[in-house]
Amino acid sequence: MRSHSIILETRKIGVSHRVADVGLHVIGVAPRSNWSFLKLVMDDGRCGWGELTLRAHEDAMSGILTRMMPSIRNLSLDDLAALCKAYPGMPAGRAGNAVMSALDQACKDLAGQYLGQPICDLWDGADRSPLRSYATVNRSVRERTPTGFAEACKAAASAGFQGIKIMPFDAVTPQTASSSEGEAEVGRAVQRILAVREAIGPDLPLMVDCHWRLDGAAARRFIDALREARLHWLECPVPESSEWHDIIRTLRTHANHADMKLAGAENIIGAAGALPFLAQGLYDVIMPDIKYCGGYGEFSRIVALAANHNVTVSPHNPSGPVAHAHTVHVCSALGITEAVEQQFAESPLFETGVCGYAPELRDGHFLAGTAPGLGIAVEEAILGDHPPGDIPLSLSDPSFA
Repeated sequence: MRSHSIILETRKIGVSHRVADVGLHVIGVAPRSNWSFLKLVMDDGRCGWGELTLRAHEDAMSGILTRMMPSIRNLSLDDLAALCKAYPGMPAGRAGNAVMSALDQACKDLAGQYLGQPICDLWDGADRSPLRSYATVNRSVRERTPTGFAEACKAAASAGFQGIKIMPFDAVTPQTASSSEGEAEVGRAVQRILAVREAIGPDLPLMVDCHWRLDGAAARRFIDALREARLHWLECPVPESSEWHDIIRTLRTHANHADMKLAGAENIIGAAGALPFLAQGLYDVIMPDIKYCGGYGEFSRIVALAANHNVTVSPHNPSGPVAHAHTVHVCSALGITEAVEQQFAESPLFETGVCGYAPELRDGHFLAGTAPGLGIAVEEAILGDHPPGDIPLSLSDPSFA
């Protein structure tokens, strides 16, 4: 895997065209899902696309972008690209870094277009090996019963994905996980997982994302209850702020003794954000997201840092088609060997909401496109037909902890 050493440094394009405009476009795709796209327009009319989907933060990101515009407009592509990186100290936090990540994505799209190369070929010796795929089966689950989960996961397996990930919890939080009510929900989650394992067979990799909903004791009991499920990894069992790090480290050992990996760190911003998880040995697999980590260069630095700590990288990628295409390009350039995520059957807009040449799923693997740049663009004509939903922001969301 080339990712042990390669860093995707910004490549100078040398074109004279300058930034004319940047816009945020939000599309409603499901009752609880919007996708947010950034469109970077140059003064010759050429456009690049990035994705910055961040639930319930569309207005915040729009405001950040509006206030950034005076410092962006009229920059050359090279000058803007040089500014696109992670800013861990940005007061706007993850929302601000999502804007910066999307700007970097759009810059890479435009660089490929101007140079006539797909993004993954912008750096010498791109790996371009097919990427193993896995399906996140979450919003396509119509009935949250063991049978409902099993049927949805069988459909994903039949579609050719090389692994399955599910989110089996509904309402439990770290504060309730060890209560009688929480233990009952954990029991329901175990039944859903075992039903999925039976439905997809013993050999297809199965992952479980807990979305930070457990406490340490509940997570240990959960791991013990899942030994026969033969999980490939357990993801984000408890919150990830620093006071939880000692618990996460012990959970990794406990999970490894049960023959499963521990995965997480999807919200990291830049290599600096990844370092505590790596240096403290918290996870077997870390999951940078091209939408939040700061862009291509930061993603590659995280991968190189992870390799130095013998930690595997699998990208967090449960959002829309633009983020998916960028994820496939960056992973193809780096030669990522762990499986790459795609949200399964959330909305037909994953296909119809873009035009061009999207990454292909063939024989269970993702293949980056060969068209210049990203290879796809948002189908702007349909945006008005799918207004964004008003998604509430809950203080009980365990991802805030």
